[in-house]
Amino acid sequence: MKTKKIIALMLSLAMVLGVAACSDDTAETTAAGAGETTAVAETQGATGETETPETISQVVEVSEYNELAIADVADEDDEVVVYGFNEEVKNLIETYSDITVRYEQQSSDTIQQVLDNVLASGEDAPDMFACDADYARKYMKSDNTLPINDLGIAYSELSEMYNYTLQFATDDENIIKGLAWQACPCGVFYNRSVAEATLGVSEPEDVAPYFESWDAFLETARTVAESGEYVAVSATGDIMRAILGSRTQAWIVDGEVTIDPVMEQYFDLAKTLHDEGLTHETSQWQDAWTADMSNGTVLSYWGPMWLAKFSMALDPSVNDVPNPTSGDWGIVAAPGDSYWGGTWMMASKYCNSKASVAQIMRDICINTDSLQDMANNGEFVNNISIMDTLGHDASFGLEWLGGQNPIPVLLDAATQIDNSVITINDGAINDQFNAVVESYIQGDIATVAEAESAFIAAVEDAGIV
Repeated sequence: MKTKKIIALMLSLAMVLGVAACSDDTAETTAAGAGETTAVAETQGATGETETPETISQVVEVSEYNELAIADVADEDDEVVVYGFNEEVKNLIETYSDITVRYEQQSSDTIQQVLDNVLASGEDAPDMFACDADYARKYMKSDNTLPINDLGIAYSELSEMYNYTLQFATDDENIIKGLAWQACPCGVFYNRSVAEATLGVSEPEDVAPYFESWDAFLETARTVAESGEYVAVSATGDIMRAILGSRTQAWIVDGEVTIDPVMEQYFDLAKTLHDEGLTHETSQWQDAWTADMSNGTVLSYWGPMWLAKFSMALDPSVNDVPNPTSGDWGIVAAPGDSYWGGTWMMASKYCNSKASVAQIMRDICINTDSLQDMANNGEFVNNISIMDTLGHDASFGLEWLGGQNPIPVLLDAATQIDNSVITINDGAINDQFNAVVESYIQGDIATVAEAESAFIAAVEDAGIV
């Protein structure tokens, strides 16, 4: 094995650009196969101001990954079998690649069991499969997946990718085994009408200070609740990932469950939000939580672009029943940098169509035309130059975000994310942590110390350590 540095280093520089003139003109950007998105000439900056942003953090640390010899590949089978957990990968292949596949769609609840079975037996095993961030690392750290070098993909092809997406895709020998077409930095999507009614402001540059720190957010939540008609967040759990992303320690260190000090802050924040009645006491993905996205009673939802586009149904071009409040939302930075979700493509160890699988990965995750098309339609893609350019584009904006350009808000978070603390069991551990936090805020557990002990015991009882 030889070691080769993959460098994704973008120079940090102050880019002083002129203030963009306001304009009432709009320009429409049409994306092939992805519906239409209106690009509004009046663009909001990182703080929401109507100007081209002066400085966007672009520094991606120099990273070193172990690169194998680049294989010369060919297909050994006429059929390319792909497994996924939703229609997204299927649609991307049909839109951006000429490779014909047999797509086997599993549910999010069953795909791990299905994959574990077929990868153990080899019977009807896929050539390629796609996994959500909650469990993708489990497969990339196993011998069930191939290094991308075995598909003929060189690390030099990945120089524009956000470093955290590559950190996430390595095995224990620091070999890259999966690729993602999207990055998922998080921001705070806020309802402009609710902001005006409760805070007296609605533009991003005016709303941003209300979320600039955890103390500011807590005071904002109290101010919003004073109206008696609105809350700042529907669920306590909406803020969890913004704190989770601030950890410097993994959940498991040297074989023991470890609780980063920042997670104690979440216990306190969650308890305050609950005890003072500052949320609607919903839980993420419950019907009531989803209903709050469109009923005009909640100020904010926290997450990446996919949450706003699809879960909140703000983008009319990709939702059969768009949110009636589409266009009445904006985005500001969260108090902490974080990411949520993402999908990684991997080749299984049974792959008989290495050339085709490599082509699909290149077509979707590397090809700049494909990625630019996705970005034009509100996807935060895994390409530093595309996103930086779009973030500085005074003509770009999303009609379903009130004409705002969301990219400047998210760029800094994307470059600051560190995935070195993520374990293969983070999804399951996060579930255990949320369950204990819920017991604590409901009063079933009396103190933070007792809650932490209960969390450690739950992780151990689950067999994770």
